[in-house]
Amino acid sequence: MNRSDPPCNVRWFTSSHSNGNGECVEVAALDGAVALRDSKRRGGHVLVCTPTEWHAFLTGVAHDELGGRSGQAESAGST
Repeated sequence: MNRSDPPCNVRWFTSSHSNGNGECVEVAALDGAVALRDSKRRGGHVLVCTPTEWHAFLTGVAHDELGGRSGQAESAGST
């Protein structure tokens, strides 16, 4: 993943599962990449990843491999 300045003229999406409390990320499809940003800091930096990395992240979330709501990586192999 790369961190960069926010791309211009892209359409950002928030999950339909978001409860509106401001603790979510927004996602935008770029040409050959996926961008993520903090919904509370829309003018801040964004993370840009490949579609393969994005798919791996979503798979990890779906299988609760990223520590769930505790914020601690259990099987993600973090150091």
